[in-house]
Amino acid sequence: MKELIQQKLKGLESDYNITILFAVESGSRAWGFPSPDSDYDVRFIYKHMPEWYLSLDEQKDTINSLEGELDLVGWDVRKALRLLRKSNAALFEKLQSPIRYGQQGCFLEEIQRLAPAYFSPMAGLHHYLSMAFNYYKACAPEQDVKLKSYFYLLRTTLASLWIVENGTIPPMEFKDLLPLVQDREQLKKIEQLLEIKALVGEQYLHPKEEEELERYLLQSLRYCESKADTLPKSVGTTQALDQLFRTTILNEVTHNS
Repeated sequence: MKELIQQKLKGLESDYNITILFAVESGSRAWGFPSPDSDYDVRFIYKHMPEWYLSLDEQKDTINSLEGELDLVGWDVRKALRLLRKSNAALFEKLQSPIRYGQQGCFLEEIQRLAPAYFSPMAGLHHYLSMAFNYYKACAPEQDVKLKSYFYLLRTTLASLWIVENGTIPPMEFKDLLPLVQDREQLKKIEQLLEIKALVGEQYLHPKEEEELERYLLQSLRYCESKADTLPKSVGTTQALDQLFRTTILNEVTHNS
Protein backbone atom coordinates (compact mmCIF):
# COMPACT_ATOMS: atom_id res chain seq x y z
CA MET A 1 0.00 0.00 0.00
CA LYS A 2 2.86 2.39 0.75
CA GLU A 3 4.14 2.07 -2.81
CA LEU A 4 0.66 2.75 -4.21
CA ILE A 5 0.32 5.86 -2.03
CA GLN A 6 3.72 7.11 -3.16
CA GLN A 7 2.68 6.57 -6.79
CA LYS A 8 -0.49 8.57 -6.22
CA LEU A 9 1.51 11.38 -4.64
CA LYS A 10 3.90 11.48 -7.59
CA GLY A 11 0.88 11.66 -9.88
CA LEU A 12 -0.46 14.66 -7.98
CA GLU A 13 2.91 16.38 -8.24
CA SER A 14 2.80 15.95 -12.00
CA ASP A 15 -0.88 16.89 -12.40
CA TYR A 16 -0.63 20.08 -10.35
CA ASN A 17 3.01 21.01 -11.02
CA ILE A 18 3.84 20.99 -7.31
CA THR A 19 6.53 19.63 -5.01
CA ILE A 20 5.28 17.67 -2.01
CA LEU A 21 7.37 18.71 0.98
CA PHE A 22 6.19 15.84 3.15
CA ALA A 23 3.36 13.32 3.26
CA VAL A 24 2.16 11.39 6.31
CA GLU A 25 -0.67 9.21 7.55
CA SER A 26 -3.36 10.77 9.69
CA GLY A 27 -6.40 9.31 11.43
CA SER A 28 -6.74 5.98 13.20
CA ARG A 29 -3.74 4.32 11.55
CA ALA A 30 -1.43 7.05 12.81
CA TRP A 31 -3.21 7.32 16.17
CA GLY A 32 -2.57 3.63 16.75
CA PHE A 33 -6.05 2.10 16.81
CA PRO A 34 -6.94 1.14 13.22
CA SER A 35 -9.58 -1.39 12.27
CA PRO A 36 -8.72 -3.98 9.60
CA ASP A 37 -10.76 -2.00 7.07
CA SER A 38 -9.68 1.51 8.06
CA ASP A 39 -9.12 3.95 5.21
CA TYR A 40 -5.71 5.45 4.53
CA ASP A 41 -5.89 9.14 5.43
CA VAL A 42 -2.88 10.64 3.66
CA ARG A 43 -2.08 14.27 4.41
CA PHE A 44 0.62 16.31 2.70
CA ILE A 45 2.10 19.80 2.48
CA TYR A 46 3.21 21.03 -0.93
CA LYS A 47 4.62 24.07 -2.69
CA HIS A 48 4.13 25.59 -6.13
CA MET A 49 6.71 27.26 -8.32
CA PRO A 50 7.62 30.78 -7.04
CA GLU A 51 5.60 32.61 -9.71
CA TRP A 52 2.39 30.93 -8.49
CA TYR A 53 2.58 33.08 -5.37
CA LEU A 54 3.09 36.31 -7.37
CA SER A 55 -0.55 36.82 -8.24
CA LEU A 56 -3.05 39.56 -7.47
CA ASP A 57 -5.67 36.97 -6.63
CA GLU A 58 -5.61 34.23 -4.02
CA GLN A 59 -5.71 30.80 -5.64
CA LYS A 60 -6.95 27.45 -4.38
CA ASP A 61 -4.60 26.25 -1.66
CA THR A 62 -5.85 22.70 -1.12
CA ILE A 63 -5.78 19.49 -3.14
CA ASN A 64 -8.23 16.64 -2.54
CA SER A 65 -8.16 13.18 -4.06
CA LEU A 66 -10.52 10.43 -2.91
CA GLU A 67 -10.21 7.02 -4.52
CA GLY A 68 -11.47 3.88 -2.81
CA GLU A 69 -9.79 3.48 0.55
CA LEU A 70 -7.30 6.26 -0.22
CA ASP A 71 -8.18 9.73 1.05
CA LEU A 72 -5.46 12.23 0.09
CA VAL A 73 -5.63 15.86 1.20
CA GLY A 74 -2.89 18.44 0.70
CA TRP A 75 -2.33 21.98 1.92
CA ASP A 76 -0.20 24.59 0.20
CA VAL A 77 2.79 25.58 2.32
CA ARG A 78 1.51 29.14 2.83
CA LYS A 79 -1.81 27.79 4.10
CA ALA A 80 0.02 25.39 6.42
CA LEU A 81 2.18 28.15 7.92
CA ARG A 82 -0.84 30.40 8.41
CA LEU A 83 -2.56 27.56 10.25
CA LEU A 84 0.52 27.04 12.40
CA ARG A 85 0.35 30.72 13.35
CA LYS A 86 -3.25 30.08 14.45
CA SER A 87 -2.19 27.05 16.52
CA ASN A 88 -4.12 24.60 14.36
CA ALA A 89 -4.44 21.27 16.18
CA ALA A 90 -4.73 19.18 13.01
CA LEU A 91 -1.40 20.52 11.77
CA PHE A 92 0.33 19.71 15.05
CA GLU A 93 -0.88 16.13 14.66
CA LYS A 94 0.42 15.86 11.11
CA LEU A 95 3.84 17.00 12.25
CA GLN A 96 4.01 14.08 14.71
CA SER A 97 2.71 11.29 12.53
CA PRO A 98 4.76 8.08 12.97
CA ILE A 99 3.87 6.98 9.42
CA ARG A 100 5.63 8.91 6.64
CA TYR A 101 5.27 8.42 2.92
CA GLY A 102 8.09 10.74 1.90
CA GLN A 103 9.59 14.21 2.19
CA GLN A 104 11.66 16.68 0.19
CA GLY A 105 14.42 18.74 1.79
CA CYS A 106 14.31 19.69 5.45
CA PHE A 107 11.04 21.62 5.58
CA LEU A 108 9.49 19.04 7.90
CA GLU A 109 12.34 19.31 10.39
CA GLU A 110 12.22 23.11 10.26
CA ILE A 111 8.48 23.38 10.88
CA GLN A 112 8.73 20.79 13.65
CA ARG A 113 11.42 22.92 15.28
CA LEU A 114 9.23 26.03 15.13
CA ALA A 115 5.94 24.40 16.08
CA PRO A 116 6.14 24.47 19.92
CA ALA A 117 6.37 28.28 19.93
CA TYR A 118 3.00 28.47 18.17
CA PHE A 119 1.12 26.02 20.33
CA SER A 120 -1.63 27.75 22.29
CA PRO A 121 -2.72 25.59 25.25
CA MET A 122 -5.97 27.55 25.47
CA ALA A 123 -6.84 27.12 21.78
CA GLY A 124 -5.73 23.48 21.77
CA LEU A 125 -7.83 22.64 24.80
CA HIS A 126 -10.92 24.30 23.37
CA HIS A 127 -10.42 22.32 20.14
CA TYR A 128 -10.16 18.92 21.80
CA LEU A 129 -12.84 19.65 24.40
CA SER A 130 -15.34 20.62 21.72
CA MET A 131 -14.68 17.41 19.81
CA ALA A 132 -14.75 15.26 22.94
CA PHE A 133 -18.06 16.63 24.19
CA ASN A 134 -19.61 16.05 20.77
CA TYR A 135 -18.41 12.43 20.76
CA TYR A 136 -19.64 11.97 24.33
CA LYS A 137 -23.11 13.29 23.48
CA ALA A 138 -23.26 10.96 20.49
CA CYS A 139 -22.15 7.88 22.46
CA ALA A 140 -23.79 8.32 25.85
CA PRO A 141 -27.47 7.70 24.99
CA GLU A 142 -26.86 4.69 22.72
CA GLN A 143 -27.11 1.06 23.81
CA ASP A 144 -24.65 0.01 21.13
CA VAL A 145 -21.98 2.38 19.88
CA LYS A 146 -19.41 2.34 17.11
CA LEU A 147 -16.16 1.35 18.74
CA LYS A 148 -14.54 3.84 16.35
CA SER A 149 -16.54 6.67 17.95
CA TYR A 150 -15.60 5.45 21.42
CA PHE A 151 -11.93 5.73 20.61
CA TYR A 152 -12.39 9.18 19.15
CA LEU A 153 -13.95 10.14 22.48
CA LEU A 154 -11.10 8.55 24.42
CA ARG A 155 -8.38 10.19 22.36
CA THR A 156 -9.80 13.71 22.43
CA THR A 157 -10.52 13.47 26.16
CA LEU A 158 -6.98 12.35 26.95
CA ALA A 159 -5.53 14.98 24.61
CA SER A 160 -7.49 17.59 26.57
CA LEU A 161 -6.18 16.21 29.84
CA TRP A 162 -2.62 16.22 28.47
CA ILE A 163 -2.84 19.93 27.68
CA VAL A 164 -4.17 20.75 31.14
CA GLU A 165 -1.56 18.63 32.92
CA ASN A 166 1.46 19.42 30.73
CA GLY A 167 0.70 22.61 28.78
CA THR A 168 2.35 21.17 25.67
CA ILE A 169 1.30 19.72 22.31
CA PRO A 170 -0.44 16.41 23.03
CA PRO A 171 1.21 13.38 21.43
CA MET A 172 -0.52 11.98 18.37
CA GLU A 173 -0.15 8.31 19.23
CA PHE A 174 -2.82 6.99 21.56
CA LYS A 175 -0.41 4.79 23.52
CA ASP A 176 1.50 7.90 24.61
CA LEU A 177 -1.68 9.33 26.16
CA LEU A 178 -2.56 6.21 28.16
CA PRO A 179 -0.20 6.96 31.11
CA LEU A 180 -2.65 9.75 31.98
CA VAL A 181 -5.19 7.10 32.99
CA GLN A 182 -4.34 6.51 36.65
CA ASP A 183 -7.26 4.18 37.38
CA ARG A 184 -5.95 0.67 36.66
CA GLU A 185 -9.43 -0.75 36.05
CA GLN A 186 -10.22 1.90 33.46
CA LEU A 187 -6.85 1.40 31.82
CA LYS A 188 -7.49 -2.36 31.65
CA LYS A 189 -10.88 -1.73 30.05
CA ILE A 190 -9.33 0.57 27.43
CA GLU A 191 -6.66 -2.03 26.61
CA GLN A 192 -9.38 -4.67 26.17
CA LEU A 193 -11.27 -2.38 23.81
CA LEU A 194 -8.07 -1.81 21.84
CA GLU A 195 -7.73 -5.56 21.34
CA ILE A 196 -11.31 -5.78 20.08
CA LYS A 197 -10.95 -2.83 17.71
CA ALA A 198 -7.93 -4.38 16.03
CA LEU A 199 -10.12 -7.33 15.00
CA VAL A 200 -13.44 -5.75 13.96
CA GLY A 201 -14.55 -3.51 11.10
CA GLU A 202 -15.21 0.23 11.15
CA GLN A 203 -18.97 -0.30 11.41
CA TYR A 204 -18.78 -2.63 14.41
CA LEU A 205 -21.26 -1.73 17.17
CA HIS A 206 -20.08 -2.50 20.69
CA PRO A 207 -22.58 -3.23 23.50
CA LYS A 208 -22.64 -0.47 26.12
CA GLU A 209 -20.97 -1.89 29.19
CA GLU A 210 -18.58 0.92 30.01
CA GLU A 211 -20.62 3.06 32.40
CA GLU A 212 -17.68 3.52 34.74
CA LEU A 213 -15.44 4.39 31.81
CA GLU A 214 -17.94 6.96 30.58
CA ARG A 215 -18.16 8.47 34.06
CA TYR A 216 -14.38 8.70 34.17
CA LEU A 217 -14.30 10.42 30.78
CA LEU A 218 -17.05 12.88 31.69
CA GLN A 219 -15.31 13.75 34.97
CA SER A 220 -12.07 14.32 33.06
CA LEU A 221 -13.83 16.57 30.55
CA ARG A 222 -15.49 18.60 33.28
CA TYR A 223 -12.16 19.01 35.02
CA CYS A 224 -10.49 20.18 31.80
CA GLU A 225 -13.39 22.51 31.06
CA SER A 226 -12.89 24.20 34.44
CA LYS A 227 -9.28 24.97 33.48
CA ALA A 228 -9.90 26.10 29.90
CA ASP A 229 -9.85 29.85 30.43
CA THR A 230 -6.81 29.81 32.72
CA LEU A 231 -4.37 28.46 30.16
CA PRO A 232 -1.91 30.64 28.22
CA LYS A 233 -2.08 31.51 24.53
CA SER A 234 0.67 31.09 21.95
CA VAL A 235 3.35 33.76 21.59
CA GLY A 236 4.97 32.83 18.27
CA THR A 237 5.75 35.62 15.83
CA THR A 238 5.10 35.86 12.10
CA GLN A 239 8.72 36.71 11.30
CA ALA A 240 10.06 33.17 11.70
CA LEU A 241 7.24 31.77 9.57
CA ASP A 242 7.83 34.36 6.86
CA GLN A 243 11.48 33.33 6.74
CA LEU A 244 10.65 29.65 6.47
CA PHE A 245 8.07 30.40 3.77
CA ARG A 246 10.52 32.40 1.67
CA THR A 247 13.38 29.94 1.95
CA THR A 248 11.08 27.02 1.19
CA ILE A 249 9.69 28.63 -1.97
CA LEU A 250 13.20 29.59 -3.10
CA ASN A 251 14.57 26.12 -2.35
CA GLU A 252 16.99 27.43 0.24
CA VAL A 253 15.74 25.92 3.50
CA THR A 254 18.57 25.80 6.01
CA HIS A 255 18.86 24.72 9.62
CA ASN A 256 19.18 27.77 11.84
CA SER A 257 20.13 27.67 15.49
